[in-house]
Amino acid sequence: MPYEITLVGAIGDQSIYASHDVNQLLEQEQTKLVHGETFTGRPCTQVHISTKHVVKVHNEIKLSLFSAKRWVQQALEKERKYQIHHPKKTWFVAHQIGKDTALVGNICPRLQPVHQYFNENHSNLDLCLKVLQKIFNYYFYMAKTFDLRIDEGFSNFGLDKDGDVYYLDDDVYMWDRFNSCAHMLGVYFRSSEWLNTEEAASRFGHIIHDTIYKQYRDKQYFTVLAELLKDVYFPSDKHRQTVQTFIEALQQKTTKQVEKIDYQNTRYLAILADIHANLPALEAVLDFLKQQNVTHGIVAGDIVGYGPHPTACIERLQATNFEIVKGNHDHGLATGQFEKGFSSTAKWVLDWTYQRVSAEHKTWLEELPPILYDNNWLVLHGSPIDPTFFNAYVYEMTYQENLNALERKQIPICFHGHTHQPGAYIRKGRLDKHVTDEVVDLSKVNHALVCPGSIGQPRNGQSGAQFAIYDQQEKKVYFHRLLYSVDQTIHDMETHAFPDPLINLLRGYGRNM
Repeated sequence: MPYEITLVGAIGDQSIYASHDVNQLLEQEQTKLVHGETFTGRPCTQVHISTKHVVKVHNEIKLSLFSAKRWVQQALEKERKYQIHHPKKTWFVAHQIGKDTALVGNICPRLQPVHQYFNENHSNLDLCLKVLQKIFNYYFYMAKTFDLRIDEGFSNFGLDKDGDVYYLDDDVYMWDRFNSCAHMLGVYFRSSEWLNTEEAASRFGHIIHDTIYKQYRDKQYFTVLAELLKDVYFPSDKHRQTVQTFIEALQQKTTKQVEKIDYQNTRYLAILADIHANLPALEAVLDFLKQQNVTHGIVAGDIVGYGPHPTACIERLQATNFEIVKGNHDHGLATGQFEKGFSSTAKWVLDWTYQRVSAEHKTWLEELPPILYDNNWLVLHGSPIDPTFFNAYVYEMTYQENLNALERKQIPICFHGHTHQPGAYIRKGRLDKHVTDEVVDLSKVNHALVCPGSIGQPRNGQSGAQFAIYDQQEKKVYFHRLLYSVDQTIHDMETHAFPDPLINLLRGYGRNM
């Protein structure tokens, strides 16, 4: 029995289809969906094809006629916003007289699936890369504009006779901060031999670099994707070398690289974090380190934010022999993106700071690495399990998962900031615990998450500038707290009318921000 077809509308201005077009295809034999073949998909999707058109019916969706029309209308409105599907794609409701439920589906011009196109044109690298560029223009546009992810599989995209690329899938997913992207890139490199050359990988890396930056205007995401790719499995040295070439092109190091410090011959290492534009506190710590002849160190982010001396703190650290990673406040200031993810007081200070820090200093902050590795440790601002490196916290609810990440990556120690709480979460055999002793011995510890506390804004109820010194020979962390002229910092905050909660926090009786 033919269906009664209600055409709800096309994504573009006008549909080219009539009800009988849908019925004609529905009367044809259903096409089998086979992975790797021309048509792929979930078993619940019913597909009918002709030489020019394709009908898809979602058998898993069974609704009343009224609800089906409303469901289809909502799907159509979403796809009109996305503008990634073929403009002639038309949604419909199919209903048989006497039936309680109706089916929802769509009809679209038949396009050539991209995976088939690559099989036929794999020897023409220019053509293949041009298609990949179009796919990822859609991909990162959806991620940035709608916080949604489209399925990265080649079979989910198709080309028309003019070479235009469209998304074929009806489903979109929540954006997962590049995780699925990294794993699908792994699939691309493992399964597409044409992509496994130095030239192809390099050119593809430049394409991803350009498409990410076009949408995000944020260099941070190059490192996010690169670090996720390092955790993806590749079966051969050839694959790993190809992916390394891709990563190098993706990151496109634009600044002169500082010669790597030889930490193996450095016994004492200063560990600083969360300076937060508090110059008197920073000066006290640097003077102490000079007296102790500690000349090398690492800074676990957040030079700026909360405090009144951003430029002075930047320039003071630039004059040291310390390696510095970027914190969330540093990144927010550098990019001007601090409307989300910050408290009202933090936003106030970042806005105040943004108007007073030079473009050169913002560029310097932006180009700080978000993560640093040594043979025996890594340093970042936030937590090892956070793909962005500086937004998540290491604390009671997350430390075990973060220790698991260190164990999986065979990294003994992670130095981090962000919590403003001095101490270490350690794993010794099967025992995990939190220690806040003044000296923490890591010589018999398997893995450790070490926070030196905050120089500029302590939050553990103890005043003073907090930091640590790591003895790499004895593998001991010494936690320090120095008193300094906090009245000067408070005076400068009051002079510039900083929010009272931030001032009170430095006085020692405020609450965490």
